[in-house]
Amino acid sequence: MARRQRRLSIFAVLLSGVLLSSVGGVGMSLYFGVQTTIENTRDLWITMTSADLANAERAVENRITRLANRNRWIASKIAEGRVDPKTPSFWIDNISSLIASETDIAAIGLTTPDGEFYGYDPKTHQFLNTKADLLDGILAEQLPLFGPGPSQTLFPYWQSALRQVVIGEAIPVFQNGQYLGLLIQYLTLPGLSRTLPKQEEGDGRTAFIIVDDHIIAHPSLSNWQRVNMRADDSPFVPKTIEETTSVLPRIDEIGDAVLAQRARWRPVDLGNSIKYALDQRLDVSQVQINSIYSIIVTRDALQSSAVPITFGMHFEPSVFETEGRRIDNLIMIGAAVLLSALIGAAAIAHYFSRPLRRFSSATRQLEDGDLRSLPKLPSSIVTEFNDAATSFNHMVATLNDRERIGRLFGKFLPPAIAEQLLASESDAGTIAPHKCVASILFVDLQGFTSMSEKADPQDVVDTLNAYFADATAIIENNKGIITQYQGDAILAVFNAVGELPDHADAALETAISLQELVHAKQFNGITLRCRCGVNTGELVAGSVGAPDRLSFTVNGDAVNSAARLEAMNKELGTKILIGETTRNQLSDPSRAFLAKEVLLRGRSETTAVYTVTLDGID
Repeated sequence: MARRQRRLSIFAVLLSGVLLSSVGGVGMSLYFGVQTTIENTRDLWITMTSADLANAERAVENRITRLANRNRWIASKIAEGRVDPKTPSFWIDNISSLIASETDIAAIGLTTPDGEFYGYDPKTHQFLNTKADLLDGILAEQLPLFGPGPSQTLFPYWQSALRQVVIGEAIPVFQNGQYLGLLIQYLTLPGLSRTLPKQEEGDGRTAFIIVDDHIIAHPSLSNWQRVNMRADDSPFVPKTIEETTSVLPRIDEIGDAVLAQRARWRPVDLGNSIKYALDQRLDVSQVQINSIYSIIVTRDALQSSAVPITFGMHFEPSVFETEGRRIDNLIMIGAAVLLSALIGAAAIAHYFSRPLRRFSSATRQLEDGDLRSLPKLPSSIVTEFNDAATSFNHMVATLNDRERIGRLFGKFLPPAIAEQLLASESDAGTIAPHKCVASILFVDLQGFTSMSEKADPQDVVDTLNAYFADATAIIENNKGIITQYQGDAILAVFNAVGELPDHADAALETAISLQELVHAKQFNGITLRCRCGVNTGELVAGSVGAPDRLSFTVNGDAVNSAARLEAMNKELGTKILIGETTRNQLSDPSRAFLAKEVLLRGRSETTAVYTVTLDGID
């Protein structure tokens, strides 16, 4: 007994794949765990920073609100006419007590449209009467155009009289309908900087406040001021608006590499889990500098100021250094495990996938209908693969036999009839007789009988075969079925087998194509001409003949009328004649025109017959 070849079960193959996938799964889980650790660490710091920035914004907003409320109160008293804002007593006796608790206010005063400043200095407790600052004077001249308005926060600028950078809170003042000037309170930058979140030692975060692209609060701002800003006793007096703001550093001048690369900040996708837990005004970005990523958290302030203020913090790389070293080790371990799993899976997949590739290629070739060149699938050591290959080879052999039978049938039967017989579950080889409304085409060659009497028999057969080959192709392409070759005539029917809704159009188009064929081509060197009759009506179709010798045929008056229409072409001098029933079923009946009222053989009444125009032939 021949030794049976040992085969593997598909279960064993799948089991080995699952084991390797499990190893790979551990590596992938480790990898995603590392990513989760990084994201959780990042999200924790973002959440902490979000709370700190919200607190800083509230502190700044409360401070600005107190200044705005004080401005409105003073403006209302002046509007009532109870006080004169140009007298020292108004400032020393009334205003000094209002700002006694505000240690961060450098001064408060009224700038008139004519360039004078009247106010109070909290440090010296003295009345001030000086020439107005450039920016204050410009604003005092412009605001009367708009009438009374709310208190507004001014962009940080150099105040010449105070000799320092301040943030102004200004409101226009009116008395008895007359514009007096601009009431301004000056808040020092150190006072604003005290609202920054306090970072713990070594927590790696850097806080800042930005107005447009200028920095008004930053840990490095004091150093920058010592190096770049003018001293308090400097005689500097700005002459343009640009000079008033030139004393504020831009974000790329403070020495902060992260802020200097603001144009390269890219948004960070936080995911829904943390996004909805944070304030929607919070923006989180990242930037890579020298292969190191930094996270930047910013928050745009919501306040009644015309000045856009942005609070922010960024994380220095030191925040993630300790965690990063642990993560690097985990990544290396995960990569090693994953690489091993991939190598093992690739080796097994390469070995066992060859039968599947052969099977897949063969099935694609089978789908394309190319049976003759289909390869025989080899056996496999995997039981299921071997059984599939054996079954496929048997199926291909069966399909080849079926196709061969179909080809043989096709030589003696129309393809539609052969397909219906093969699809039938019966071995009787018959098509059940049935009535149907169909269109019949009868085609006959002109003068071929007399010509064949003088020609060589082989030439006659060759000419007919050449003509029949092209004519048959045209008829079958238009879904017609040839039921008979009668000498040099052809009888074809449309809609006798299968559904063909536009059978009248198909029959007429076939007749036109046949006329174009014989006028454009010679057959075996001989020029032929033909006449066509087309009629539509009820007929009986089915298999007729002896039990062992059957043929598909159609019978009925509609068939006889088609033959009579073909013969009448000779009498009327036409090439195509169609019955009235056919014309009525055309999608465009107007394309057929009346040829004559005739009395067909076997009829007691005349009937209308129609023809069509044949471009380039008539």
